[in-house]
Amino acid sequence: MQAPESLIAFSLDDVLAALEVRLELEEAIDKLPLTKALEQCLLFAQANNLADLAQFVTQELDGYNVSPPSDRIVYLSYFDNGGQPINGLDQYSSYPLVTGIRKLELHLKNGLSLMLPKQIMNFLSQVAGREVDTGHISPSEINKCLESIRTLTIQKLKSKI
Repeated sequence: MQAPESLIAFSLDDVLAALEVRLELEEAIDKLPLTKALEQCLLFAQANNLADLAQFVTQELDGYNVSPPSDRIVYLSYFDNGGQPINGLDQYSSYPLVTGIRKLELHLKNGLSLMLPKQIMNFLSQVAGREVDTGHISPSEINKCLESIRTLTIQKLKSKI
């Protein structure tokens, strides 16, 4: 009888191999490789008493309750209530992405639409001269963020060797 996957202590080589997997976009959407790799990394960190690595991975998987690291700044696009893009808000497009990897990978195909606080939407509407309805993070921005997190996780793991 085989042990459940959650009870298997992964080796550092297993975790690094999982993080370095590069798949085509459609395969990545179906298989959610970074989520699985980070889950393996978390098990590895917990099994080896690497509390700082475990905390980092947990925040990446589940999201940040505080300001995220600078590599999680993405470009946000704005749309009106008819779904038309609103130009001229480039100076307000940098956005600290606190959403966890589990959720981000689910949005990789279509991007992530955000409902920003009413005060921010009112301000942006005044600047744009028309009503801003939503903010949107494109799939390419999400993918850049995921690759950055993948690279950072590999660096953190290799520093533990």
